[in-house]
Amino acid sequence: MSQGPYMPQGDQPGKNAALGGLVCGILSVVLGGFLGTLIVTPIIGLVLGIVGLVMSSNAKKQGFNGGLNTAGLVLSIIGVVYSAITFISCTICAGCLGAAGACSSFLK
Repeated sequence: MSQGPYMPQGDQPGKNAALGGLVCGILSVVLGGFLGTLIVTPIIGLVLGIVGLVMSSNAKKQGFNGGLNTAGLVLSIIGVVYSAITFISCTICAGCLGAAGACSSFLK
Protein backbone atom coordinates (compact mmCIF):
# COMPACT_ATOMS: atom_id res chain seq x y z
CA MET A 1 0.00 0.00 0.00
CA SER A 2 1.67 3.24 -1.16
CA GLN A 3 0.93 6.45 0.68
CA GLY A 4 2.87 8.86 -1.52
CA PRO A 5 6.07 10.75 -0.88
CA TYR A 6 7.25 11.44 2.63
CA MET A 7 6.58 15.01 3.79
CA PRO A 8 8.56 16.25 6.77
CA GLN A 9 6.38 17.46 9.61
CA GLY A 10 8.92 19.91 11.03
CA ASP A 11 9.18 23.61 10.34
CA GLN A 12 10.65 24.27 6.90
CA PRO A 13 13.17 27.11 6.67
CA GLY A 14 11.61 30.18 5.09
CA LYS A 15 8.00 29.04 5.39
CA ASN A 16 7.11 31.70 7.98
CA ALA A 17 8.71 34.41 5.84
CA ALA A 18 6.74 33.19 2.81
CA LEU A 19 3.51 33.27 4.83
CA GLY A 20 4.30 36.78 6.04
CA GLY A 21 4.99 37.87 2.46
CA LEU A 22 1.64 36.44 1.38
CA VAL A 23 -0.23 38.27 4.15
CA CYS A 24 1.54 41.56 3.36
CA GLY A 25 0.80 41.08 -0.35
CA ILE A 26 -2.91 40.50 0.29
CA LEU A 27 -3.15 43.55 2.55
CA SER A 28 -1.22 45.61 0.01
CA VAL A 29 -3.67 44.77 -2.77
CA VAL A 30 -6.68 45.46 -0.57
CA LEU A 31 -5.40 48.75 0.85
CA GLY A 32 -3.64 50.05 -2.24
CA GLY A 33 -5.93 49.05 -5.04
CA PHE A 34 -9.45 48.63 -3.81
CA LEU A 35 -9.78 50.81 -0.71
CA GLY A 36 -7.74 53.69 -2.06
CA THR A 37 -10.29 56.36 -1.24
CA LEU A 38 -8.06 58.13 1.24
CA ILE A 39 -4.55 59.35 0.52
CA VAL A 40 -3.18 57.39 3.50
CA THR A 41 -4.28 53.91 2.42
CA PRO A 42 -2.16 53.77 -0.77
CA ILE A 43 0.90 54.77 1.27
CA ILE A 44 0.23 51.94 3.72
CA GLY A 45 -0.39 49.59 0.80
CA LEU A 46 2.89 50.62 -0.81
CA VAL A 47 4.83 50.00 2.39
CA LEU A 48 3.16 46.61 2.92
CA GLY A 49 3.88 45.65 -0.69
CA ILE A 50 7.56 46.44 -0.30
CA VAL A 51 7.70 44.50 2.98
CA GLY A 52 5.98 41.57 1.24
CA LEU A 53 8.54 41.65 -1.57
CA VAL A 54 11.41 41.60 0.92
CA MET A 55 9.89 38.77 2.96
CA SER A 56 9.20 36.66 -0.14
CA SER A 57 12.73 37.13 -1.43
CA ASN A 58 14.12 36.23 2.01
CA ALA A 59 12.03 33.06 2.00
CA LYS A 60 13.49 32.12 -1.38
CA LYS A 61 17.03 32.78 -0.10
CA GLN A 62 16.32 30.48 2.86
CA GLY A 63 15.36 27.71 0.45
CA PHE A 64 11.56 27.74 0.50
CA ASN A 65 10.15 27.46 -3.03
CA GLY A 66 6.49 26.70 -2.39
CA GLY A 67 3.27 28.20 -3.64
CA LEU A 68 3.07 30.54 -0.64
CA ASN A 69 6.27 32.22 -1.75
CA THR A 70 5.14 32.65 -5.36
CA ALA A 71 1.71 33.95 -4.37
CA GLY A 72 3.22 36.39 -1.89
CA LEU A 73 5.64 37.70 -4.48
CA VAL A 74 2.97 38.16 -7.16
CA LEU A 75 0.46 39.80 -4.80
CA SER A 76 3.15 42.12 -3.43
CA ILE A 77 4.07 43.25 -6.94
CA ILE A 78 0.41 43.85 -7.81
CA GLY A 79 -0.08 45.72 -4.52
CA VAL A 80 2.92 47.98 -5.13
CA VAL A 81 1.70 48.82 -8.65
CA TYR A 82 -1.89 49.47 -7.51
CA SER A 83 -0.72 51.58 -4.57
CA ALA A 84 1.62 53.66 -6.71
CA ILE A 85 -1.03 54.30 -9.36
CA THR A 86 -3.65 55.20 -6.74
CA PHE A 87 -1.28 57.50 -4.87
CA ILE A 88 -0.17 59.31 -8.02
CA SER A 89 -3.72 59.74 -9.32
CA CYS A 90 -4.98 61.02 -5.94
CA THR A 91 -2.09 63.48 -5.77
CA ILE A 92 -2.77 64.75 -9.30
CA CYS A 93 -6.49 65.09 -8.55
CA ALA A 94 -5.83 67.04 -5.34
CA GLY A 95 -3.42 69.31 -7.21
CA CYS A 96 -5.97 69.98 -9.95
CA LEU A 97 -8.67 70.78 -7.41
CA GLY A 98 -6.32 73.13 -5.59
CA ALA A 99 -5.37 74.87 -8.81
CA ALA A 100 -9.02 75.21 -9.81
CA GLY A 101 -9.83 76.74 -6.45
CA ALA A 102 -6.95 79.20 -6.77
CA CYS A 103 -7.98 80.19 -10.28
CA SER A 104 -11.62 80.73 -9.32
CA SER A 105 -10.60 83.44 -6.86
CA PHE A 106 -8.91 85.37 -9.70
CA LEU A 107 -12.03 85.30 -11.84
CA LYS A 108 -14.19 87.20 -9.36
